[in-house]
Amino acid sequence: MTFSTIVRKNFLYNAKKYLSLYFVNSLTVAILFMFGSLLYNPEVLMQVGDTTLYGIVRFALVGVVLFSFVFITYSNLSFLKYRSKEFGMYITLGMTTKNLIKMLFLENVGIFAVSLASGLVTGGVFGKLFFMGLNQILISKPISFELNGSSLLLSSGIFLIVFSGNFIFNILYLRKISIVDVLQAAKKKEIGKSSVVMGSLAMIVFAASVLLLPQLMLGKLFDEATLIIIILIVLTMVTPYVIFGTLISVVKSVMKHFKKIYNNNLIVMSNLSHRFLSYKTTMYIVSLLMAGALFFIGMTYAMYATTDENNDRDHPFDVMFVESNRFNQMDDGEIESILTKQGSTVEQNETLEILQIPEFRNYGGSWVLWDTHAAIISEGNYNRHMGTSYSLSPSQALFARVHQENREYAVPDNVLAVMDPELISEELREKGSKDDLLRALEGYPVTEYKSGSIKVVSEPYINSVQTANSYFGHALVVDDMKYEKIKAAVEESQVIKAHLVKGDIREAGFQALVQALRERNGFDSSYWNSTQQQEYLTDDERTPLEALRPIYKDEQLKNQLESNGTIFFIIIFLGSLFAIDSGVVLYHKVLSDIDDHKDSLLSLKRIGVTRKEIIVIVSKELAVTFFLPSIFGVGLGLYYFNVLFSNQNLVGQLVEKAALVASLFLVLQVVFYFVSRKKYVSELGKYL
Repeated sequence: MTFSTIVRKNFLYNAKKYLSLYFVNSLTVAILFMFGSLLYNPEVLMQVGDTTLYGIVRFALVGVVLFSFVFITYSNLSFLKYRSKEFGMYITLGMTTKNLIKMLFLENVGIFAVSLASGLVTGGVFGKLFFMGLNQILISKPISFELNGSSLLLSSGIFLIVFSGNFIFNILYLRKISIVDVLQAAKKKEIGKSSVVMGSLAMIVFAASVLLLPQLMLGKLFDEATLIIIILIVLTMVTPYVIFGTLISVVKSVMKHFKKIYNNNLIVMSNLSHRFLSYKTTMYIVSLLMAGALFFIGMTYAMYATTDENNDRDHPFDVMFVESNRFNQMDDGEIESILTKQGSTVEQNETLEILQIPEFRNYGGSWVLWDTHAAIISEGNYNRHMGTSYSLSPSQALFARVHQENREYAVPDNVLAVMDPELISEELREKGSKDDLLRALEGYPVTEYKSGSIKVVSEPYINSVQTANSYFGHALVVDDMKYEKIKAAVEESQVIKAHLVKGDIREAGFQALVQALRERNGFDSSYWNSTQQQEYLTDDERTPLEALRPIYKDEQLKNQLESNGTIFFIIIFLGSLFAIDSGVVLYHKVLSDIDDHKDSLLSLKRIGVTRKEIIVIVSKELAVTFFLPSIFGVGLGLYYFNVLFSNQNLVGQLVEKAALVASLFLVLQVVFYFVSRKKYVSELGKYL
């Protein structure tokens, strides 16, 4: 029999074994190609530009590249271990290391070529579907799918580098092993000692870290605890490795107190105890992969699914625009008339006067410029607008903000300076002491408020938006007399009015209002056609004028749906890779573990254990391997998700949405379990 005949027969005989490796490589190429087609799509570059969203796409691509390296490398290592006995047989028959390398080279070239070709085709097909799905979210500007050379080079180049690196590792592996090593590889068992005390201690540390971390994040224990937070995060990430390594021993010691349960699972626990070292690594990896998958997908899905609720929170009024001393001058009666003529119903139509002056705050002993256009509202105007009855003394203030947060927030000592924001010097923009600040503000009227004299409230008094070149969403409410004193000293341009309208505002009514204000300002038809102000950031003259465009709640909802939907659609692939990777890791564990498990099961058969009972034992062991890390990983992912959004008042709804994703992951893991169990039992059936 010639060498080529051996290679061909070996490949055909082990065709099923190569399928998983082929699937891994083909999937990697497809994912790389799809992300490349998005990253280098000219319409994406034109519409998104060098923004945060495009940065997310690039970040996701980095994640995919890292995933590709880990995914292929792990699959390759598992496949090598699975074939160790086969290599030993070839060496026994007289094949040299050079022959084995040549055989591996031919196999790898074949797998590389087929995987690359099918991966590119699959990436092209699913890339088209990907863009079709993406365009269901992008309401205003759909993006067409386009094949380009850059995405082809990206996917092929990265795959070639990773694949070549793994082949070099294969060569080094074959050159270092001996015939004794490969023949005994399948016989060696990873037996180790585990400490019940160490495992119990790790569980206590993990539980304590899990309980303390949210409290620190919300500032309920310490004000400044960044280092402690980092330590707790590390502990929640590291201790599971120790827990998985000792969990079997801890459970076994506990189960001894329940004789019936312990006796019914004696063989299962014994087998797991003897192989816990290999299991702990696999379980730990899978749990982190599942946690990462849930965190990525759950976070972006929850953000997308709660877009409407977040939009309602940020926009308590359906229409808002800012009137200055030069632009957008229109009274409430005229506004209501324009809207109602187009079929809109106005329930509330108010004007809120706001002063805009620089505000400085004390952070850790250093005074900094907090806002050049801090919003100041009089106590009387705020009470009339919100129907409240706050009574402030001249030394007191109210810090009103739209966003509701779970963390307690205290406004530090601040200084209001009655000056034109355009006159702020570089000296005032730098950190310094209070004496330095007051010295720099000499000649300007200032008003000071102590931290304890400022009450923080969260109320929907205005829309939380960026418009008229200022952020609206929080303001300082001050005593009426002090307000009038400040107003008398500021420039006319620093006194603005926020027009706030609530009701059933139709698109036609809003457009009519936009057109009326456009004509009133003397703007031509090229102005205010886009809600995306960043399109004009390079035009110094046009930018402040475009920023005066009225804010429409429904428009903002569409923009947020597109933005969150696009991010969700992109990140879902990154999260899916983690989920798929966890399944493949477990599948390869099952595949490479068959020979190790064969002898122990044959021993059970010799002492009278029936085939049916052996299958039950195998099923329980696989169930522990699959579902323990899956449930732990899903729980860890939900926990981190909850910690991340713990400061938001919508955290309950967000976690609920993420829990739906977690349920889907567990269902998929059940499918992986039954597929792997069928494969495992089928292979063992040859010996039973």
